[in-house]
Amino acid sequence: MKFDRRLVIMITDLHGSKYINVDMIFKQLSAYVLVFILTLGLFIYASITIINKEIEETKNRNNYLLKEFADMQKHNQHLNKVVQEKDEEIALVGDKFETIESVIGVKKDDVGEETLLESDDFSLMERMDTTSISALQKSFIMKFIPNGKPLDIELRISGPYGKRYHPILKIYHIHTGIDMATPMNTPVYATADGVIDWASNSGNGGYGKLVKISHAFGFRTYYAHLNDIKVQRGEFVKKGQLVALSGSTGTSTGPHLHYEIRFLGQPIDPINFIQWDMQNFNSIFEKERRISWLSLLEIINNLMGRKQEQLQSSPQIQDSRGK
Repeated sequence: MKFDRRLVIMITDLHGSKYINVDMIFKQLSAYVLVFILTLGLFIYASITIINKEIEETKNRNNYLLKEFADMQKHNQHLNKVVQEKDEEIALVGDKFETIESVIGVKKDDVGEETLLESDDFSLMERMDTTSISALQKSFIMKFIPNGKPLDIELRISGPYGKRYHPILKIYHIHTGIDMATPMNTPVYATADGVIDWASNSGNGGYGKLVKISHAFGFRTYYAHLNDIKVQRGEFVKKGQLVALSGSTGTSTGPHLHYEIRFLGQPIDPINFIQWDMQNFNSIFEKERRISWLSLLEIINNLMGRKQEQLQSSPQIQDSRGK
């Protein structure tokens, strides 16, 4: 026999008795509590799920930002390296231009005091412009006016220019060139661009086998006592081109090269032109005064499209004309 156990509370007063079924109330409360707990659990689960999702997304964004930051740092390091390399290249270019300026004799003063006063650092572009103009002018001059040695060996002068006692004729005379001691068949090179106006094995008197080259602006060079001539009359030659092999033909006591430079038909001392190069470009204006360098350089500047006033600012050339 099953008993229905319930808790009933009876309340009695003057008006009668009331009964309260405690078991039913407990069941309702339990149901309410259970529903609350389930609802709270679902809410907590949903909240935790959302929070975890937000945390995961935040981690992903953080990782993405860290990766972007690392890439930016890497790119920044690359840019810094490129900038440093460019700075080094610019510094190297500046050093090279200083070397070029030194070789061709360009000084910072060539751009004028105003430029130097405007900036303590001489502008690289201004230096490049000045260097290119000066180099163009000077290379033009050095290309067409005899300069340097006709032999690619150490210079050994056995007979200087000027008055001397002839070793064969036994008389004093004017030696119109210089004699350079050299072994037989040493290559002889043109000292400037020009045209061969004489290349003969005979009819040259004491010169022996002889080559004459006419150059621009009234200059001419002689190469004498040759053993073998490599050019023909009327042939155009460039500076440094092989024209002959040295020998001992004509009035000669041994193998050597007789080298002359003439200006308007008059011999001038070749040693000044042999020692002339880009590095001591202005030296020729002081050493060789029989040439009107100012008018010559004015003509050259006009040929190159430059103004004559630029030339008159050179005190070295003005002094050479006035003396």
